[in-house]
Amino acid sequence: MNYLWEVLLRARRQKMEENRIRFVIAKKYSAYMEVSCPFLNQEEAEAGQVVEVNPYYRFYEIFKELYHPEMREYGKLRDSVTNVIFHQLAENDAMSGMTREEYYKKLLFWDLLDGAYGAAAKEAAAMLNREEREIVLSGLLRQYQTGSSLDIFKDMMEALIPDNIVYQSNENFYEIFVYVGGKKSKKMEVIMSFLIQMFVELPYQVDIYYEHHFGILGIEETMQIDEIRLC
Repeated sequence: MNYLWEVLLRARRQKMEENRIRFVIAKKYSAYMEVSCPFLNQEEAEAGQVVEVNPYYRFYEIFKELYHPEMREYGKLRDSVTNVIFHQLAENDAMSGMTREEYYKKLLFWDLLDGAYGAAAKEAAAMLNREEREIVLSGLLRQYQTGSSLDIFKDMMEALIPDNIVYQSNENFYEIFVYVGGKKSKKMEVIMSFLIQMFVELPYQVDIYYEHHFGILGIEETMQIDEIRLC
C-alpha cells in the first residue's frame, strides 16, 4: 500500500470501519513513497492501525505551514487536524477514480440500503458481500439500459447462486421453474426473493426448488427415487 487511496480501499474491502485508521506524519519516510508501512509489500490494513504518511509527497502546499520546523505549539490539535485532512484526501482520491458507471452503482446501493426498493430489498442488499454487490448493481444498470428480460435474471442466477438451473414451462410461457442445488437457508431465501423482485417482471411466476430437483419425464437424472420434488 503506497498511496492513501490504497489504504482506504483495502479497509473497505476488509469491511473495516475507516475511522479506525489514523493517519499521522511519518517521523522517517522515503521521498519516493507516500505511505510508510512497517514493510514494503504490506497488503492488508489493520484495525486501529496508525498509518504514517509523507505529507510532502503530493501535499506540500497543504502541510508546509502546518508542520513548519519552528512550529512547536498545539501538537495534539495539529495531529487531529492532520488525521482529518488525510482521511478527506484519501476519500477524494477514491472518488476521483470512479467512472460514471461506478458512481451510478454507488447511488443505487445507497437507495437499496435506504429502503427505496422496499424492506426485503434492503435486507438482501445488506447481506451481499462486495463481489455479489458488484454483480447485482451491474445487472440493475444493464436492466435500466436495455429493459427487463429473463436473460438478465438468468445471468444473475448464474453469477450468484451456485448449481442452479432455470426452466421455462412449455405449457405456460409465464411460468418459471428454478432449481437450486444447495440447501435452503435464510440468506439463500432472501437473495432469491430479491432477484425475483428486481429482475423478473410481471406476469411471470417463479417456483423455486431447493436441494432436490423436480422430476422431468424422459430425463433419467431427474427421476431418482427419494431425490425428486413433485411440481
